[in-house]
Amino acid sequence: MFGQYFGRYLLEKNRISQTEFNEIIAHQKSSPAKLGVIAVAEKLLTAKQADEVNELQKQMDLRFGDVAIEKGYLLSEEVAYLLNMQGNPYSKFVQAITENNVLTIEEIEKYLEDYKKENGFTDYEIDALKSGDIDRIIPLFVKADDPFLCDYISLAIRNLVRFINNEIVLQKSYRSSEYTFGNLAYQHMEGEHQIFAGFASGDDELLHIAEPFAKEKFGSMNDDAFDSVCEFINCSNGLFTSKLSEEDIHIDMAPPLFEHNKNIKTSGEFLIIPVLMDGAKVELIVAVNSLVKIN
Repeated sequence: MFGQYFGRYLLEKNRISQTEFNEIIAHQKSSPAKLGVIAVAEKLLTAKQADEVNELQKQMDLRFGDVAIEKGYLLSEEVAYLLNMQGNPYSKFVQAITENNVLTIEEIEKYLEDYKKENGFTDYEIDALKSGDIDRIIPLFVKADDPFLCDYISLAIRNLVRFINNEIVLQKSYRSSEYTFGNLAYQHMEGEHQIFAGFASGDDELLHIAEPFAKEKFGSMNDDAFDSVCEFINCSNGLFTSKLSEEDIHIDMAPPLFEHNKNIKTSGEFLIIPVLMDGAKVELIVAVNSLVKIN
């Protein structure tokens, strides 16, 4: 994940070419990244157990290792061993970029310092990016003062990483009272809080959610593709409302819907988070406790 952020910066600054960027990312992806894959390779889990844990993650807001421990498949020491084997994202990026003879370590450090200054990041925030920990990365790009809103957005983004693409790139969030879209899949939730949440794109970029979740190619944003995005939204929101119910906060979910080429307005504000997936931009749009209308 670090390579996606810093690599794109180097690309924008013409420090590396598109071909070099692609080679670096491919190099990073060439080694096993998912904990389940490593666990099976190390004979700590069977393929069946790994698949079961992956499926349980769709019902529980827990990491792979936490679910495996809860099921009694792995010990905490074994999870720590597997996490160490995954490798630090920054180390993997440096290895990929130096082994491809693109930049030296000294050049990387210099450009990293420039990247830090231009984005106003602290040393702690750069360390968060280097860690690849999505929970540490989210606050760097998403500015939400309301803890309830923060919890919702954090879970939605974690679910994108878990179920859709583990190399997403977040961009700075922004606020607006209205938004025009080409395609939108969304869901209303009502109860002790009113939540509007959806994913939007200018064109067919929502395919980058639809196809990985359905595990099939659609080619265009047809009804089946929208159904897949809506199913992902419903799954993600189901995890959120289940978590709230454990805290005795009750919210009901309306069926997810989709629209084309319209405008949405709210009596309050939308928090909009741009997300890049393989270079395509979709936007997560959330409004809490305000009236939302689609025209």
